[in-house]
Amino acid sequence: MHVELSLLEHWLTGWSLARGLPLPQPYGEGLVVEVGWPEQVRRYVFVEAREALQNCAAHIQDPFIYLKAAVQPAQLRRALPPAWQIELPRYFMRCPTMMAPLSSLPASYQAQTAVEHGAYVIRLLDTTGQTAAIGRVVLHRGTAVFDRIETREPHRNKGLGTSLMLALDALAQEAGVSERLLVATEAGRGLYQRLGWEVISPYSTAFLPAS
Repeated sequence: MHVELSLLEHWLTGWSLARGLPLPQPYGEGLVVEVGWPEQVRRYVFVEAREALQNCAAHIQDPFIYLKAAVQPAQLRRALPPAWQIELPRYFMRCPTMMAPLSSLPASYQAQTAVEHGAYVIRLLDTTGQTAAIGRVVLHRGTAVFDRIETREPHRNKGLGTSLMLALDALAQEAGVSERLLVATEAGRGLYQRLGWEVISPYSTAFLPAS
């Protein structure tokens, strides 16, 4: 399915705000974010893995610069020289409406809400006060970007992922957002689909490793 660059910009803006990074800027037919981390210096995002992405890649010599596109990993692989490594597939997803409650938070856990950078962060804490699950949502100009949803290993298969997503979605509902976006791993995709999310497109990543 074809994805508009504006939709990827909405996602990338939320991703950047959640990390306190500069907002994405236009780069030819794509977007660029100056990440500035040792393990990720910069990321370029394109709708397709065609000439614009290939021209971008041709000017990159340094490691830890990332290329991302709304295509299958195999398509990104074909577009790039062998030196580029391709990460495991991910999925660009959208939820067209509020998520319907399917469960409540188990009694042995409690929710804690904070703000970090430009994101609301919800932690589900166990009886010892340790983080059992954590997730973030950025609310920006009518879009809710859900980010880094994680349930720690000892607490999985207890419905915490669902409870966490519903708690984050409650914040989105209060803000009156009309658009919900996230990028999912293969492991997370099933949970989100059960909550009413739909896959818009694949979302693939390539990078040059250190030599």
